[in-house]
Amino acid sequence: MTAADVLLVANNFPPVRGGSGVVYANLARCAARRILVLAPRLGYADGLPLIGWREYDRTAPFRVVRLPLLRTIIGERLGIVTKTVFRAHDILIRGRVAWAVLRLLLRERPRAVCIGELLASGWLLELLRHVPGLRRLVYVHGEEITTDDDYDPGFRRRRRALLAADRIVVVSRFTRRAVLDLLGEAEAGRIVLIENGVDTGRFCPAPRDPELLARYRLDGQFVFVTVCRLLEKKGVDQALRAFARLWPEHPDTRYLIVGSGPYEPALRALVAELGLAGAVVFAGNVAEQELVAHYRLGDVFVMPNRALPNGDTEGFGLVFLEANGCGLPVIAGRDGGSADAVRDGENGLVVDGNSVAEIHAAMRRLREDAGLRARLGRLGLAAALAADWTSRAETFLRVCVAPQPAA
Repeated sequence: MTAADVLLVANNFPPVRGGSGVVYANLARCAARRILVLAPRLGYADGLPLIGWREYDRTAPFRVVRLPLLRTIIGERLGIVTKTVFRAHDILIRGRVAWAVLRLLLRERPRAVCIGELLASGWLLELLRHVPGLRRLVYVHGEEITTDDDYDPGFRRRRRALLAADRIVVVSRFTRRAVLDLLGEAEAGRIVLIENGVDTGRFCPAPRDPELLARYRLDGQFVFVTVCRLLEKKGVDQALRAFARLWPEHPDTRYLIVGSGPYEPALRALVAELGLAGAVVFAGNVAEQELVAHYRLGDVFVMPNRALPNGDTEGFGLVFLEANGCGLPVIAGRDGGSADAVRDGENGLVVDGNSVAEIHAAMRRLREDAGLRARLGRLGLAAALAADWTSRAETFLRVCVAPQPAA
């Protein structure tokens, strides 16, 4: 069995859904088994086994090693009521992770270790400083740098972990700027930009699925679609308010929302308040094999993301490229790193995610201008094809085995 060049420690990894997990899975998929993944087999939300993790690992074209957890789960599940108990549990998990990493280093002899979750696993970077000849990397998506966190007041833990890395991989210019703001311009040599990609062999145009059209009663309707974890920063509430202005003008229009999350109850309440029950469909979480078909149900993808007061924002917006890959024009918010994924007037329209008027104007333009939709759809597909994961994985591997930066 070929030894791996890189050990990737990924707290968020399939079958868990999420942007960073998609990134790591595609890097490993395209790396010809040069990446070995260390991931959890329990969910952090409830501490229960992840559904389908054995099946996923068995069919993956790369190797995955699983531990129960790589960090502590939500306090309520553990009954954690004091910092002392929390720290004791954290120390126990860290000990198991450290032992597993050291065993894999001895067995596999990788040239690099990459940490996939800065705040929860950054401590490993400091520990691995003591391993001679090993390159240390951390993958940063954005919100983990910009969001206030009670676990790390003043960003001291995050700054210390970043400074312990030989290379800091960032997914957008926005994320690069956030890292530099935290570390200072003198650390620019540590940073490497690798924008997210898309699997265009999977996310590609195709006719709408008749069974899904019937399931959601969308046949003959113009469909706006959102696919995401339902969080406040995604801007789905603002899109609903904009849609409420559009629907009376175009009653043959529907809004399909795919995904779930903590903001879902608020969104459902807003739909009722706006009188949109007959025009908005909540699909919930869908089976992985049906995900692409749900994108294809849409005529336009909309996710007008915005920055929240605590700094939480979109680091890149992988869903925009996935929608482009399916041939859809997109509407994105201009906050965060989405500007790297969506270029206004090229593969979509960029709006102020705090402005219902701007979102409504963009939705109306794309609803009424078939020529604009077609042009943005073509350019979006071209943008997706140019964002191939294979080239991203090659760049990542080069970064992992390149000489360390000068002191």
